[in-house]
Amino acid sequence: MMEKSPRFSRFYDRLHVKMSREWSGDIPWTPLNKPVSESRVALVSTGGVILKSHTPFDLNDAAGDCSYRIIPANSTPEEIVISHLFYDHSDAKMDLEVMFPLATLHRLQQEETIGSVAPRHVSFQGGISDPKRLVNETAPEAAGILVNDQVDLAILTPG
Repeated sequence: MMEKSPRFSRFYDRLHVKMSREWSGDIPWTPLNKPVSESRVALVSTGGVILKSHTPFDLNDAAGDCSYRIIPANSTPEEIVISHLFYDHSDAKMDLEVMFPLATLHRLQQEETIGSVAPRHVSFQGGISDPKRLVNETAPEAAGILVNDQVDLAILTPG
């Protein structure tokens, strides 16, 4: 049993309930069918990464905002901010690469370590206590974007 913090007791209660659920069905996994050096790579983040021009995630939604934001491959760190409440952003504010390594992907493409950088990347706000809409609607929609972009490999970056 997790030890409760008085400040976050409701959060710990929800987390405990979520963590004690049993997984039903097979764990979704698709093996990589080609070398990484030939693969198109995308970032999928739960760190609340958004462009300054995006509408922020709804941080007041008690169930959690299950929407996502598309981050184009040519986005610069100066265009990106974080819209998330549940982690300390100080390191990511100093260097976004620690959480959303887009420049690193571009460098790996130049070095021919990966085949290419996907044209679009996906960002969610990970503070979601009720994931039904995420599982049934928005995550499959976001996955469809990556499929349309012919992404072979997604790197998951938590907040």
